[in-house]
Amino acid sequence: MRDQEKTRQQLIRELLELREQTRQLESEHRHARKALRESQQQLQQAQKMETLGTLVAGVAHEINNPINLIMYNLPLIQKIWSDFLPLLIERKKDHPDQKFGGFTYGFLEDNLSQLVADMDMAANRVAKIVSDLKNFSKQSNVAEKMSLQVNTAVKNALRLSQAVLRNSGVKIELELDEDLPELEGNLQSIEQIILNICINAIQAIDHDNGLIRIQTGFEIKNGRILLTISDNGKGISPEIVDRLFLPFVTDKQAQGGTGLGLSVTYGLVQAHGGDITFDTRQGKGTTFMIALPTVLKGESAKILIVDDDHTIRAMLTEALTLNRSRPFLIEEASNGIEASIKLGTYRPDLLILDMFMPEMDGLEVCRIIKNEPELSNMKVLISTGYPDHSKLDIIARLGFDNVIYKPFDLAEFVKRVEMILAAD
Repeated sequence: MRDQEKTRQQLIRELLELREQTRQLESEHRHARKALRESQQQLQQAQKMETLGTLVAGVAHEINNPINLIMYNLPLIQKIWSDFLPLLIERKKDHPDQKFGGFTYGFLEDNLSQLVADMDMAANRVAKIVSDLKNFSKQSNVAEKMSLQVNTAVKNALRLSQAVLRNSGVKIELELDEDLPELEGNLQSIEQIILNICINAIQAIDHDNGLIRIQTGFEIKNGRILLTISDNGKGISPEIVDRLFLPFVTDKQAQGGTGLGLSVTYGLVQAHGGDITFDTRQGKGTTFMIALPTVLKGESAKILIVDDDHTIRAMLTEALTLNRSRPFLIEEASNGIEASIKLGTYRPDLLILDMFMPEMDGLEVCRIIKNEPELSNMKVLISTGYPDHSKLDIIARLGFDNVIYKPFDLAEFVKRVEMILAAD
């Protein structure tokens, strides 16, 4: 009877474990499908932008020469008119009814100078569009990349927009993380990203208490610089919100907007290997979130920490991520079952594994690793508070002999991790 009860409890435990595994797999599948959809959308957007870039480069080239000729000649016409006007006034005395091009002396005297000025203004607007088109066509070719601090780009962009900010009365709030790793990029391009978004924010603010908040930070898990720019303006029009990063999409035609600023911004972010998203609310404002990879991302080791104690996991994660000179990409698991599921798709450079956990302990995880050819060479650091336990001998015979005993000094723990990762 006792054996039957034990078997029943074992079955219940296995069913619970199976249900948990199923739940985890369903969650992972949902995330995978979402990630796939987002990747497909980004690829389609990138392909669309590349095609448009080729098209607009040709258009800009064809427009550039004739518009330059117009802009060169208009000041000459303006000067000729200024010299000719006194002669026209003298002629008016002898021929008061004569017309030129169907217009009277009075009309020409009062309006011709303004007509030429309007033409000059229109030509300059076309030239601005051509300039934006050229920038758009070159956005994916970010030359002269170098290591830089994103905070420097923020401060430079604000200096460049100082006059616009002063005239608008919009206030700036800065929350810049001073302890940031460098990113690999083009300083002028990063400044352009910030400048474009800030100018859009200024144009979206239609009240006297305008505020733009710029924040920088570091996303430890993915090793990325985070740049956030928020405003308290009117928000993005629902009519264009789904097409915001496409060229020529704007709700600011009346203010001279060409709809290319955010397209250029999107392309520059993509050219730096980054991502840009936004959140907008009507009457409340808009927030742009930009994530850019650091120069150290490719060197960052992936670490999976497995411990059933949340406090221990948080402590180890914090210890490993405080050293910004070499950020680690950290994942966590709360038990052996969750760790085994993660290892099905995630390949850490180091597995930090608690020895004694409910449901599935560290020994069982080590056996799974050893029996999987793709995992058998994984580096493992065993963590335990029982240095004399017999299971440690079994784990050692499996080939896992890196053990650290609780309680341990966190600085020594980090050194131990670095030594294991550096070993061939």
